[in-house]
Order: sequence, then structure tokens, then C-alpha cells
Amino acid sequence: MRRPTSLAVTALLTVLGSSAALAQGGGDEVPSNPWNDGLVPGNYVRMSTGSSTPVSPHAALRYWDRGTTYYAGWENWDTGSSGVSRVGFSLNAAYSALPLNTPLFLANFTPLNGGTVTSVTASHAGILEVTSGLRLRMPVPYLMPNLSLGLGLIDWQPGTIHYESTAGTGSAKQQHRVSAEVTVGAGIEKNLYDRYGVFGEALYVYGYTSYGSGFVSSGGVCSSVACDTFRNGNTTIGTIRGGVRVRVGQ
Repeated sequence: MRRPTSLAVTALLTVLGSSAALAQGGGDEVPSNPWNDGLVPGNYVRMSTGSSTPVSPHAALRYWDRGTTYYAGWENWDTGSSGVSRVGFSLNAAYSALPLNTPLFLANFTPLNGGTVTSVTASHAGILEVTSGLRLRMPVPYLMPNLSLGLGLIDWQPGTIHYESTAGTGSAKQQHRVSAEVTVGAGIEKNLYDRYGVFGEALYVYGYTSYGSGFVSSGGVCSSVACDTFRNGNTTIGTIRGGVRVRVGQ
């Protein structure tokens, strides 16, 4: 009579033990090591949106204001001593749309034909970034603080500005420039379930858009001495964004 009871108790304990192990470790999908926070070797995609703001008032973005930025990236994490490497490799693309800083433009811009600007309209300035980079994760349990470094190209596409002044109407546009950039950032992320996680990060971008003339595309308007306040310079941007991280493949 006792043998069936003992077998039932043993089976029950086995089921409970297996359930606890799955709850703590997530089975094969999520590692039990809390220092990895659900990160396993493999490929991931990231998508996010956020806000980009010109940093230096003397740089190429002086006359443009804070705007929306969109980001997508692919990254790979290799196997490491704790199950996954501390360093991941990434390929990234981001696009920011910046509106004109109208008050600053009205206060500082001098038209070629003289006069004072009374009203202005403009299309958004676009900033396309394509970079490759490294992401270094910090050894903190149940979270993933990280630092990032990126190198690549920045495509600075200024919008055309149409204005009315006391001397007539006109338009102005900075030169379209393509150059190198360096990006540094810091962020934090959390695995939510299985292969899905969320992240937030802050980045600083320095684009060498005033370096030499070999990268400058033709078509710039208002480049004379009279428009010196509208000159180009290096592109510096601060970005804050948040989104999702998804593991792809096996």
C-alpha cells in the first residue's frame, strides 16, 4: 500500500522541481545566469524612436531645432565565459528630421539683397547616419547597462528655407554634406520575455561635416560673405531614444 504512495510523492516532487527550474531559468530560451538578463549568443534586431537635439550653437545645425529620430539596427553576440560575450558587434541606421529654429533664424540671418527677414517657412533638415559599432555590456544582475561606440558616415541634408524680408523674398540653403562621424553612448535594457526586451539609451554624435571640401555636394545657396552667419560647420547631435530588442533565428 505504501509503494504507490511513495511513487506518487516522488512524481509530484519531480514535477514541482522542474516547474521551479523553468520559472527561474526560462528553459532553453532564457539562461539561468542572472548576470546575462536573458541575453544568449545570436543575432538581434533593434528598433526605436526618440528625440535628437543640435548640441553646439556654432556648428552646422545652429539654425535647426530638436526633432524626431528613428533607428534600426542589427547586432550579434558571440559565446563567452558566462554563456554570452561581454561585447556585441552592430550595424546601425538612424534618420532624424529637424525643424527650423525660426526665432534664431529671424534674429540672425541677413539676406543677400539686404533688409530684415519678416517671415520664414522651411522644410525639415534630414540627418542620415549609417554606422558599425561595438556594444559593451556591464556585469549587473537582472539588467544590462551598456556602453556603445560607433564609426560611420553622416549624410547632412539641410532643408530649403524660404523667407520674406523688407527688401523682397528669397531662399537659403546650407550645402549638402556627407562625411565621417563618431558616436558614443550609454544605455540600459531589460529582457521581458523569451526573445523580447526593451532598451533606452543616450548618444552623442560628432560629424566632421566641415572637414575639407571633398565631401561637399554642389547646390549650396547663400554662401557669400554676407551670409557668413549661415555657414556650415561640424555636426554635433545629442540623441535620447527607446525601443525594443528582438532575438532572431535560433
